[in-house]
Amino acid sequence: NVLWQPGMDHAGIATQMVVERQLMERQIHRRDLTREEFIEKVWEWKSESGGAIFNQLKRLGASADWSRERFTMDEGLSKA
Repeated sequence: NVLWQPGMDHAGIATQMVVERQLMERQIHRRDLTREEFIEKVWEWKSESGGAIFNQLKRLGASADWSRERFTMDEGLSKA
């Protein structure tokens, strides 16, 4: 028996660049935000874009246990 637990790495630098680019389009510099506000923007990006890869895998018929999906920035994941 095998468990395929789907997960996504936040790809720190790449994600930061994408989020910063989105902010710059609205003429906001990341240093204009607090750390917490910037992290909130990362979560917003993840909720908007992060599902695309998983949706592609699902359409391909991947038999992962989707109820166990994890993201490296999930609360408690680092402690696990």
